Amino acid sequence: MINILTSGFSNGFPPGFKKLLKTYIKTGMTFAFIASEFENIHEKTDWYCNHFLRMFADCKITFSSVNVIDGRMPKETAQKLVRNADVIWLAGGDTPTQFACLKSYELISSIREQKGVVLGMSAGAINMAKKAVCTVTCGHKELKIYEALGLVDFSVEPHFDNTNITEELLEVSKEYPLYGILDDSAIICTEGNILYVGDVFLIENRTVTKVSPSLL
Repeated sequence: MINILTSGFSNGFPPGFKKLLKTYIKTGMTFAFIASEFENIHEKTDWYCNHFLRMFADCKITFSSVNVIDGRMPKETAQKLVRNADVIWLAGGDTPTQFACLKSYELISSIREQKGVVLGMSAGAINMAKKAVCTVTCGHKELKIYEALGLVDFSVEPHFDNTNITEELLEVSKEYPLYGILDDSAIICTEGNILYVGDVFLIENRTVTKVSPSLL
């Protein structure tokens, strides 16, 4: 499994990230877009799915099949599509709500058993962690920490602003180290190796350190 954790993209995939994506994702693969909320935002979910498909198309990547995973399909169908997908996209949105939907549809084991690429953006990236750390700094209503998918051993703070580091993040980092991912950046995990793309910072024990130079 290849795990890609992102924050957000201001103007499509950056050139360097496009090049890396094409090494992991090929035209003709199957794609499952997992919504952040399964029942009440179908139109919004479809819009975002199509938006990201256009971004893949800009990389010359097209998929043989695309399935939007939310409440419009039975649980058993969703589980099978997710388990067999070559590429899973975990959408952004409200992080605890998304995880509640994954639990309700019994998709956690299906995601863990999938052998291809899992790409999480914002809330999706947070939920890929062993411990999801949902901070007020990142736009959540309250600080919430829970056991999540466990696809990676570390926790992340998407939309990180290294010029305005909050006291909340510094305090949380004493117990839960976080990788702060700026927009247009990513963390890519492959077979025990970690690649930091763009600007990524480690927040640990109230100390903030840039972990790698920008590759984009």
